Amino acid sequence: MQVVLWDLDGTLADTEELHFEAWQATMNEQGIEYNYTKFIESFGRANADVLKQLLGEDAPSARIETVSQQKETIFRDILRQKGVQPLPGVVDWLERFRQAGWRQVVSSSGPMANIAVTIDTLRIGDFFASLMSGARLPQGKPHPAIFLHSAAAVAVPPTDCLVIEDSLAGIEAALRAGMTSVAVGKISEMPALPRLIGNFSVDKNHPACVVVQSLTQLDWAQLMQP
Repeated sequence: MQVVLWDLDGTLADTEELHFEAWQATMNEQGIEYNYTKFIESFGRANADVLKQLLGEDAPSARIETVSQQKETIFRDILRQKGVQPLPGVVDWLERFRQAGWRQVVSSSGPMANIAVTIDTLRIGDFFASLMSGARLPQGKPHPAIFLHSAAAVAVPPTDCLVIEDSLAGIEAALRAGMTSVAVGKISEMPALPRLIGNFSVDKNHPACVVVQSLTQLDWAQLMQP
């Protein structure tokens, strides 16, 4: 592997509560009850996919776009007000990968404006060769498009990529892209994760998925396993 594709929200940055607050405020304005359970179920997926469920499959595309933009504007306002911190182990691994000569890319479902503000707030922009947004792609995670586009942006095959993700949708996207992955955070305790990985293990050449609660628990030996 030569390239690391980092998810942003919940993987690089501790933005979970900020996004929940933004989603809740946005849905309240739409007159829709929105709780933390709904948020966790959809975290990591593209806004359009989430809003089709919340607003209804027959919701006009113009309304979905307007509500999506409203949510992201609220999120950026909250982020600027409250700030954000990198998650444990992130800065250490960014530096390790850089010293090892691995190129690094942000591969997020969020809009580019969110990515830029978050990376700037974290002061980690110099670590990355590229910032990639999947917000305008026809299909979001668990479709592998964002990761395949990210690999193409730095001119490497999918097999040379390592994906670091905190959501089931993101891990499924990595597996479908044929990329090795690290599942980090709350996803490590989800019963659905082993089942998801198992669905791809029928082929002995399926990509590996390392599971850790925190990047502070990750080591090079795990990344090098076949």
